[in-house]
Amino acid sequence: MVRQTKEVIRLNRKCESSQVFVKNSMTYCIDSCKAVTLCGEVQVPPEHLDVCRVCNSTGQDCHEDASTVAGQGISNADFVFYVSALQSDRCHKGLTVAYAAHCQQEAALDRPIAGHANLCPDSISTKPQELQTLLSTVKHEILHALGFSVSLYAFFRDDNGAPRTPRKPDTGKPYLNEKFQIHQWSEDTIRKVVRTDWAVRGGTINRTIDMFVTPRVVKEVRDHFGCQKLEGAELEDQGGEGTALTHWEKRVLENEAMTGTHTQSSAFSRITLALMEDSGWYRANYSMASPLTWGRGLGCNFAMRSCKDWIISNTARGRSIHPFCVKVKRDPLQTECTDDRSSVALCNLVKHPTPLAPQYQNFDSLAYVPVGEEGYFGGSVSLADHCPYIQEFTWRSKNVVVRGSQCQFEDNNPKPEKNFALESYGPNSKCFDHSENMWEERSCRQTREWQHWGSGCYQYRCDHGRLHILIANKSYECFYAGQKLNIQLMGEGWLHRGAVICPSCKELCNSEFERRGERCKVSEEAPADSYYPRDELSCSLAPRLPYPTAAMLLSVAILLSSTLRTNQYS
Repeated sequence: MVRQTKEVIRLNRKCESSQVFVKNSMTYCIDSCKAVTLCGEVQVPPEHLDVCRVCNSTGQDCHEDASTVAGQGISNADFVFYVSALQSDRCHKGLTVAYAAHCQQEAALDRPIAGHANLCPDSISTKPQELQTLLSTVKHEILHALGFSVSLYAFFRDDNGAPRTPRKPDTGKPYLNEKFQIHQWSEDTIRKVVRTDWAVRGGTINRTIDMFVTPRVVKEVRDHFGCQKLEGAELEDQGGEGTALTHWEKRVLENEAMTGTHTQSSAFSRITLALMEDSGWYRANYSMASPLTWGRGLGCNFAMRSCKDWIISNTARGRSIHPFCVKVKRDPLQTECTDDRSSVALCNLVKHPTPLAPQYQNFDSLAYVPVGEEGYFGGSVSLADHCPYIQEFTWRSKNVVVRGSQCQFEDNNPKPEKNFALESYGPNSKCFDHSENMWEERSCRQTREWQHWGSGCYQYRCDHGRLHILIANKSYECFYAGQKLNIQLMGEGWLHRGAVICPSCKELCNSEFERRGERCKVSEEAPADSYYPRDELSCSLAPRLPYPTAAMLLSVAILLSSTLRTNQYS
């Protein structure tokens, strides 16, 4: 909800000179206005423009240009948003998908009343499974124009409408940071914090970070991580102009929608809504926030220390290092599941062509990596400080996207002849782990062992207090977390053999059972394998194959490369 000012919106005309005069909250150009006024890449229609106001070079003789008239403006609106889809020069920088900014603020409370976004056509996919990503991108850019922007922080106000940042007495505007040419915010909005024991390869360093410290943001980020001494929410320190300070730090809030790159299913969390409310311009409906699982409840050690520290300390205690990982991406691919089981995923730990900057080197040693080469290895997402983590990906063939790894989209189903693990993608599907062994397919003449395994997408249902996983239209009932479901089913003329691991019933079924007044049954021993569906290979016209020897085994590699999704926002 918007703190309204109830005025018709008219945009100021652009000036020929970069210098302007502000008098009585009105903007005046020197001598003349431009013939065309742009908001981003869009030409503002004449009916949206105010009259041209000019002064001479000394700020005298200020008047309205008689050759111009004010347009009718936009009535009954709080904000006007101009959207374009042009492959501009800025689109060619890095992996930019879109960019946005505000174009004008109203006088009373400095609230943005006009803004723009440009979507880069060459970086936009129109595939159905990418629709959610596109919608998230548009919402991300709208929030930048509404307030989540380095150029607007200095104008934020408290709940009473008073400026959070001191103003110049002559103009009523915040003081200008001459070096960066932006209005400088106060330490009540963003404060620098020094971490003196930031663990990196070979020791520790001092790390200076920028923290958003407005009241609601502090409360929400502390509640999210379960860390009451956290100073605030960390802002991005990489990516250059348009990314740094204008997004949440990727390492700390990885799939929050207002981080600087889209890498997997995004969430507009309570933390982002809190920032918008702390602007003093809006009231947020927190029931509309998306749940953010990344880092939730992991405490101060996760939120306030390096990922190297988290990995080392948890490994030493025999604890999970989730959401980070240490499995180098290489053939054969071993996939995993994302935290919310919405997607098959890979650890994005890769070898880089040159050593990473010292502050982003996170390993003293790595399995299968020669001593001395650890500095080349890190996560593929630079904005996450090269911390490696479990990430969604896309399958590509000759650099063309074949399918994605998100379970809820039917278009991501593998072709029947390549569906070695009998996966099923769709609205009722989740990701489940495989056992430690590769899946195999057997015919009467051949056995194939697939080189990519680890996890897959399958339909599931919650019934009679149990989680049921559906594989090739057969139902497998889970009795306890970690139970190994041995699969032996026919499909496309092949006998598929492998195993799927049951998660806990509570993880997937608890909320559904609670709605129906039921609950997950207490874990108990599972029945014998004979309780479950089990097909046999019938080879009446050929000799029965013995269990394959090494000489008989055909190892099949999927001729697709996997590409981790990384699209940059500005």
